Amino acid sequence: MKRKFAYLAVSICLFVAISLGLYAVVMDIGTRTAPRHAGAPRQSITKRDTIRVGVVSRFAPNLIYQGYQPIVDYLNEVTPYHFVLKLGGSYEETIQQLARGEVHLAFVGTFVYLKARHKYPIRCLLSPLNSRYEPYFRSVLVTLADSPIRRVADLAGKSLALPSPMSFSANWLLRVELPKHGLHPTDLAAVRHFDFHHTVIYEILSGRVDAGVVKDRVAEEFFGKGIRVVASSPPIPGSPLIVRNDLDSTLVLAIQEALLRVDTRKTEYRQLMRDWDPEFTHGFTRAQEAAYDGAEHALPSGEDEP
Repeated sequence: MKRKFAYLAVSICLFVAISLGLYAVVMDIGTRTAPRHAGAPRQSITKRDTIRVGVVSRFAPNLIYQGYQPIVDYLNEVTPYHFVLKLGGSYEETIQQLARGEVHLAFVGTFVYLKARHKYPIRCLLSPLNSRYEPYFRSVLVTLADSPIRRVADLAGKSLALPSPMSFSANWLLRVELPKHGLHPTDLAAVRHFDFHHTVIYEILSGRVDAGVVKDRVAEEFFGKGIRVVASSPPIPGSPLIVRNDLDSTLVLAIQEALLRVDTRKTEYRQLMRDWDPEFTHGFTRAQEAAYDGAEHALPSGEDEP
């Protein structure tokens, strides 16, 4: 009997000890391993992930889908990843989407990138080539073919249409060309901004404004249709494809290899690129940060938006 009581006493002591130990472990939250937070290294992209491609709203949504979806289709075909388009409602929204990780890469305007690169951990990956296979574009001042406007100085007292204040074209005219010719925006009868470059051309052709500024490749679409180029900017590095600095390196390499491979000088790519946005139908080259430094220095310091 005494032996039974001894076993019982030992069992009770062991139960109490174990219970107290478990209680201490459960309640000692101060010594638990802390959860991982946003500062921890990002996980690698897997082939099961959807890769979202942002696009700024320089053109109407239907034109963006027509010109950019074929590029996404190509990436889906030649890489092991699945890409989808995600349009931004404004120039700024696409940058915010990239900064928040809602998109993995983005096609943006040059001026947008110049502003954003100082604020967010992003970098330019590729630049589009023009028809001369150079990584540049020009902003152009255009008017009706029979307009009396022959030079920038003739804009005094005239109405002007511009794309978004976040476009390089708008900033080039207002911050560089007008001051160069002794003019201020208040010297014009009216200055109006529009969401899309094509809208600027339509405003000119309709006679609602006297002149406007667009990218050269947009103006080229309307050559022979009633417009004339009055002035052109110096060469500006093209609208870059940008990524977050922490984007998975394997994904970055796959994108680079796929887009650097296309070349309309080669027969096998001409049909493929036929429906791409005209800005990209001559292919891409590796972006040079120094070229964007030069473009930024070409704009006078001051307010970012005119």
